[in-house]
Amino acid sequence: MTETTTDEGIGVGLVCGAIATLGALGVLTGVAVSTGFAVAVAFAALSVAAFHAFA
Repeated sequence: MTETTTDEGIGVGLVCGAIATLGALGVLTGVAVSTGFAVAVAFAALSVAAFHAFA
């Protein structure tokens, strides 16, 4: 059997990281602080999980 590797984990992790960054910017602007914080924390966790799940 041969093992194949993909870059799927990197792509998913980077997209989740970008969304987490947008959520953090929402906190800094003060427009929707609680929603921005929830988005930032949730997608930051998903970003780390994606790197581990697809490794």
